[in-house]
Amino acid sequence: MPTVARVEGVVGAPRSRRRAGGAPRWAAAAALAAVARAEVEERPWTEPLLRAVSVDYRDVLGARDRLRAEIAALPETPRNQQSGRLGYQAYRAGGPPNALAVWVEVELAEETELDAVVLVPVDTPYRDFAGPGYGFPVRFRIDLIGSDGERVLADHSGQAFRNPGGLPVWLPADGGRARRVRVTMTEPWTNDGRFFVFALGEIMAMRGNRNLAAGARVTASEQFESLSIWGKANLTDGQSLLGAPVTVERSVRRGYHAAIVDSADLVKWVQVDLGEPVLIDEVRLVGAHGRILPDRPGFGFPVRFKVEAADETGFARPVLLLDRTRADFPNPASNPVVVPARGVRARYVRVTATRLWERAENFTFALAELQVYAGERNVALGRPVLFLDTFGGDGGTRTWFPQFLTDGFGSEQRLAEWPEWLRGLSRRREVLVELAKAEREIVRIRGTAGERLTHALWLAGAGALAAVLGVMARVRRARERALEHLRQRIAADLHDEIGSNLGTIALLSEWGLRRTGGPAADDLEEIRRVARQTADSMRDIVELIQRPATTGDEFVAMLREIAERMLAGLEWSFAVNAALELPSLTAQRHLLLAFKEALHNIRKHAAARRVTITLDRDGPQLRLRIVDDGAGFDPASAAEGHGLDNLRHRAAALGGELAIDSAPGRGTTLTLPLHRSALSA
Repeated sequence: MPTVARVEGVVGAPRSRRRAGGAPRWAAAAALAAVARAEVEERPWTEPLLRAVSVDYRDVLGARDRLRAEIAALPETPRNQQSGRLGYQAYRAGGPPNALAVWVEVELAEETELDAVVLVPVDTPYRDFAGPGYGFPVRFRIDLIGSDGERVLADHSGQAFRNPGGLPVWLPADGGRARRVRVTMTEPWTNDGRFFVFALGEIMAMRGNRNLAAGARVTASEQFESLSIWGKANLTDGQSLLGAPVTVERSVRRGYHAAIVDSADLVKWVQVDLGEPVLIDEVRLVGAHGRILPDRPGFGFPVRFKVEAADETGFARPVLLLDRTRADFPNPASNPVVVPARGVRARYVRVTATRLWERAENFTFALAELQVYAGERNVALGRPVLFLDTFGGDGGTRTWFPQFLTDGFGSEQRLAEWPEWLRGLSRRREVLVELAKAEREIVRIRGTAGERLTHALWLAGAGALAAVLGVMARVRRARERALEHLRQRIAADLHDEIGSNLGTIALLSEWGLRRTGGPAADDLEEIRRVARQTADSMRDIVELIQRPATTGDEFVAMLREIAERMLAGLEWSFAVNAALELPSLTAQRHLLLAFKEALHNIRKHAAARRVTITLDRDGPQLRLRIVDDGAGFDPASAAEGHGLDNLRHRAAALGGELAIDSAPGRGTTLTLPLHRSALSA
């Protein structure tokens, strides 16, 4: 018996088919706003005069600043978390539809009062249309249908509704009662005037902190079915581009991660102890996100699973809440999977994975958060977690730990409740429209008033104007040179890290193909190893460029995860004895590449069994030391394959000199000094 440990606590085409052409409504507005914003930031020399003489100009500047401040306080636009199930779609082709009125209707479990109805758009490209807002109706109406008849919740059939792009539309219901929610499209979306679409990713019926439409039955006047991509049921499956509701508070916690195994069909489970039996309304499973595989959403989410509730910890007499063990469940990315419980009374809730998620030629089970709602409250928050096994032993790791399953955080940010988050995103959409108008007005005023001021001051200040324009040109050229220099450095890094590996792959492939009978097994294994190393290098560099660390601790966590990956199978430790302030992006790049080069040398040349990594302080500077008990070498006669020139170059860029202490038979010690001035440069 296993030991149970306890821890407290499309019609749309693929994106490759996009082509240049006329921009859709939402894209044109976004592009205009971007141009206007750039022109606003490039303030003309007439700015002080405009502020002094124009009341309208001062008013519109004040409105713009207020809108920017409001946006800063609103939820961030979420990264697209859309799964393979896009949503609902109906379409007509050939010509403009005549009196086309397509409707979809969501039937709730019972008639109840609603706070709001939320429409979530679809993100899928179509020809030259980029994707967000695909098929969102131009004109539509929403009705609430109950025992006392129909009530119009929102009527946008008289005026075109601005396409929301990738943000939801919150429509207040003000306590209106309904058993059914109907959305009627009266004018469809079109991008080319020949193909007319009505599409939605999700319809949500909000009451308090719960979406009462989750898993609800859907009917429609017509629809387009395409495997699991398009279908009525996708309107209430909880899978959309939004993901889980989150705050701006960041976290390096990832959630719960089971032990890694070699078979997908092994059973794993994790459960939460609610402390006492409670009436459960619903359970939510939030998918995780892993730094090691950032391009794989829904990290560790089980392919097949079931959710049960029970009054005893051993689940001898469980109540089955959801059974998805007979068919593969589409990976939800970070979208919460809502499991209705409808008043089941229980103390324990367990998730059992019967088919595991494929990690990288091995398998595991992971979740960012397990929430249990009784009324408006998540009663699982902070409660103890019990599990079959865990990644890294019973203690877990720094980012994966069983108690993180109920800590209130997703894999990257603190979780929020639906209403505040959805209202905030919907308001963000509205404010962005207002901001674009304000910025266009600023550009218009500057253009007209600036022209008059230019004529008035030209004769008196032609020389001064030329000098100002020259300074502006020099600043612009300096900025362009800096950007070009950065691009060249990035290109050089990609060449150094990845070019040689790709060359090795090409040589091994050519030698294998020349042999009679095909490539030898050893060559193929080497090809696979080098390819993996290349992919790892690419991921680390791209991750650093696109999503650099925001704190010193987060950057150290990144180094620790690289060590975990590159030193797999060895005994190793990583001790941090001094705080590391967040290095600049340039310093992060040099330090990360030097660190990888050192670990690569250990794996390839040292034949070491144990590696010790420490970050401590040596007087006014920090020092990164890497010690192995391997074969050692003579630094004075080391071969080029040891990459010592690269390491010395990185150390010099970090403001220090690489120290190497090694001799044949007694291991190697590398010391990399980190000067504060170089780290912040």
